Amino acid sequence: MSELSELIRINRNIENQNKEIIRLLKIIAGESDFVDRSGYVFPDFTPKEEVYPEADSYADLLDVSCSIGEVYFVDGDIYRLSVENNEKMIDNLMGGVETTNFNVAEIISDESINRNQSLDDSTVILTDSSSGKLPQTLELCYKQKAKKVYIPFDQAMELLGAPDTLQKVLKLNFYKSQEDLINKLFD
Repeated sequence: MSELSELIRINRNIENQNKEIIRLLKIIAGESDFVDRSGYVFPDFTPKEEVYPEADSYADLLDVSCSIGEVYFVDGDIYRLSVENNEKMIDNLMGGVETTNFNVAEIISDESINRNQSLDDSTVILTDSSSGKLPQTLELCYKQKAKKVYIPFDQAMELLGAPDTLQKVLKLNFYKSQEDLINKLFD
C-alpha cells in the first residue's frame, strides 16, 4: 500500500470517528432527531417539515368544557362543530381552510343531543386526515391541552413514531367504526 493510500485510509477513519463523536454529542445535548432501538441516532440530513407550523400561536384550543351537541375534531386544523338554535355551525379554530370531512363529528353531535349528554372535557376526535401524520397530530392535541383523543383504529401502527410522553399524557382511545366511537363516548 502506498503512502498516499495509507493517508486516505487514515483520513476516512478520522471522518468516521468525527461522525460518531457528533452523534454522541447530539444525544447528550438532546438534539437527536431519531434514535433506533439500539440507541443509534440517525443524523438529520433533511430539514423536518413542520405539519402544524402555527400551532404554538394558539392558546389551549382544546382545554374546554363541551356543551351538549358540541364536538371538537381535527381534520388538518382544529374544528368545533356546535349547535345553536337547531343550526349546526363548524368553526375552524386555527383560522385555516374549511373542512368537508365532518361526518363523524356530525353523528357524534346528533347523538349528544339525542342523549342530552355532552362529551367529556377536553375531548377531541381525529378523522382519517391524520393518517400519515399521527405523531404530529397528537403533538398538536397535546400542545392545545386535549386530554382524551379518539383515533381511527387503522392508524394505530403510526403510534410507533409518536413520542412516548404523548402516549402517556393523552388518554388515547381507538375506534373501529362510528358505532364503536358512539359506544366509547357515551357509555
